[in-house]
Amino acid sequence: MNKKIGKALVVGAGISGIRSALDLAETGYSVTLIDRSPHLGGVLSQLDYQFPTDRCGMCKMLPLVNRDASSQYCLRKGLFHENIEILLSTEMNSLEGEPGHFQVKLKQKPTWIDPELCNGCGLCTEVCPVEVPDEFNAGLNHRKAIYLPVPHAIPNPYVIDFTACTRCGECEKICPTQAIGISQQERKKFKILVVDDELIVRDSLKEWLEEEGFSVDMAESGQEALDKLSANSYHLMLTDIKMP
Repeated sequence: MNKKIGKALVVGAGISGIRSALDLAETGYSVTLIDRSPHLGGVLSQLDYQFPTDRCGMCKMLPLVNRDASSQYCLRKGLFHENIEILLSTEMNSLEGEPGHFQVKLKQKPTWIDPELCNGCGLCTEVCPVEVPDEFNAGLNHRKAIYLPVPHAIPNPYVIDFTACTRCGECEKICPTQAIGISQQERKKFKILVVDDELIVRDSLKEWLEEEGFSVDMAESGQEALDKLSANSYHLMLTDIKMP
């Protein structure tokens, strides 16, 4: 259905979220489907493949009707719906308004990998020096810091485990399509001190900067700012008062 009758946000791309997004999209809603993880399906993505049809767990648990044969067999392909926008590594920061007129603020973590450029060649994993337990397989084996979150997902660009990654840059050097950008450092590491004697100013700046992904601390007076500077390290200080 091409005609859109409204907008909807579905939080969580597990079995119920995917089913809801598809149903809403089929009725004409413009749907945004978000999930905090870097892949779709949740626990269901681990249930491949099932006897006796060899269909994956997602297709078996969420059968489609009145769809073409290809998407009927593979639900992941069916998610390429003109009315569905998928945002992974994304969380909802705030929700305001009333039913029918909600306003939502979303926060998406940087991925360091362009999914449009990643061709899934796997060269990055070969040179990655880091190995950690693979949560997809319940820690029974190991994966690299750059890895495929789900082996059979469509699409399936590689992702980087920010906690395990050492930022050595080897994956970025070997990537044939230049899809990896380790230089995109997370803004959360950039610490800002906001100094102002007006609470409304401090709160407004803090909210705006944190929405942009920065780590923010606040001080009400110049002396308090000096105390914080002596105890912590900041990359930037924003002030509108006279320092002692």
